[in-house]
Amino acid sequence: MYFVIADLAGIDPMYQYSLKYVKRLFNTAIEKSEKNDDLQTRLNTLIQNITKTLYTNVSRGLFEAHKMIFSFLNITSINRQSKLIDED
Repeated sequence: MYFVIADLAGIDPMYQYSLKYVKRLFNTAIEKSEKNDDLQTRLNTLIQNITKTLYTNVSRGLFEAHKMIFSFLNITSINRQSKLIDED
């Protein structure tokens, strides 16, 4: 998600989020996530919470017209990484 967030500057130069800001959101999401001894459950919880935290906080700073683009870029990036869609 960081690279999607970083690429927002190509849509509007105003959208320049620092790695420090994203890292702070990331760490906050980890700290607030429910702990679990089962590794897979913990990973799923972390993925959900980190994604939601980053998406929600970055979306707050976007113009309404760019929120749909941000959503589209996120879902295509996630699906590419999951091999649900290919580069073509």
